[in-house]
Amino acid sequence: MTEVVSIGTYLPPWISGGGKKQRRVKGPDEDALTMAVAAGRAADPQAAAQRVVFVTRNFPLVEGGNAAVLLAALGLPADTPVTEVLGGAPAVLDQLVAAAPGTLVIGADDNDQAVGAAAALTGAGGLPIGAVARQSRSLPLVARRDDGSRHDYPDPRLQREVGVGATLARLGLNGGAKVAAVVGAPAKQVGKGRDTSSAVEEPVSSAAGPIRALAQAIEHRVSGLVFAIEQATVSVAALAEPTAAVRIARDEVSPRDLPAVQIAPGNGIPISMPAYSRAFESKIRWEAAVFDERPGIDSAPQFPPRTRVSDTGELARDYRLEPLPRTGTVYTHTTIRIPVPDLPSPYTLAVVQLDDSPVRVLMKVTGVPAGETQIGQPGTVVLRRIAERSGVPDYGYAFWPGRTQEGVPA
Repeated sequence: MTEVVSIGTYLPPWISGGGKKQRRVKGPDEDALTMAVAAGRAADPQAAAQRVVFVTRNFPLVEGGNAAVLLAALGLPADTPVTEVLGGAPAVLDQLVAAAPGTLVIGADDNDQAVGAAAALTGAGGLPIGAVARQSRSLPLVARRDDGSRHDYPDPRLQREVGVGATLARLGLNGGAKVAAVVGAPAKQVGKGRDTSSAVEEPVSSAAGPIRALAQAIEHRVSGLVFAIEQATVSVAALAEPTAAVRIARDEVSPRDLPAVQIAPGNGIPISMPAYSRAFESKIRWEAAVFDERPGIDSAPQFPPRTRVSDTGELARDYRLEPLPRTGTVYTHTTIRIPVPDLPSPYTLAVVQLDDSPVRVLMKVTGVPAGETQIGQPGTVVLRRIAERSGVPDYGYAFWPGRTQEGVPA
């Protein structure tokens, strides 16, 4: 039995399409990792998690630095255990009901069916949720190999009768139970004697779906069975009566049409691994160098961190790293409209005066169309994939005007 104490969700600020086909889409500087960080920070703003479970089918890197970037951006120590799980809705529910106290479980999606992320923090005194039943069956209506090739066998009736119906029959659940949430199918497909009148529905199967559905069930004070369905695999949990207080933070601003961008042909700036390594900690943890005062060296924070020279000619390297504020205002800005290799254009650059700090930082602008930024506009510093160099995602921070803190409009 797991107790959930906090939930955070994130949706990108963009939509695409029209009418019934309109849906949320990610920005060109977002991926599963940046969205996971946004949801994780919403669920765990004090960085109290003792371990992290990251579930997605869209890892930016199969080999490389997902865990290190995730921990640094969440503000967690580098020795925090991270488990990366390839999976969707059932995998997230499985991980959540088995999580020890102090675990941050994050589900993120970056595909044609769903984008966004959701995170749940477990701990003592939260709302209990426990495992009930699980069945894994093979019905590869959609199959994707590690080379990226994809197989689709669209047959809604087969999905409904064999993928869901036959698996539910194997679970052996008694009828009459109340249903709190269904992810991956319409609630009526798990009916058959069960009360689905107040069930939360997430018809699209997604990694973020189970946690997002839990948040909605808690807000509506709905208890009962939670179903997570993906093809012919079904995981079921029981959500207790919502009596304990669960903190729910939604980083979900009203969406706008995704602006059109273009990328110039040619080679972008190649990656330098020594430079990447030197800058990683301070850049991703958003920290400045602070020296103890001495003749010729003051204690003003320096970003990016760098060595300094004292009045005696001594090269000082003995700085400590301290967190920088994550809110600020636009000091000045410019918009680049000439397409650049590897960078979606046009884009806006802004010099941002950080709040309660002497530091000004040059950052790309995100979350609003290029050219819309105004001098003096407040906003928030958020993790983004600022570039992709030599095939490696290069993460850093961008400035999102119009927000006073993460997830809250100005």
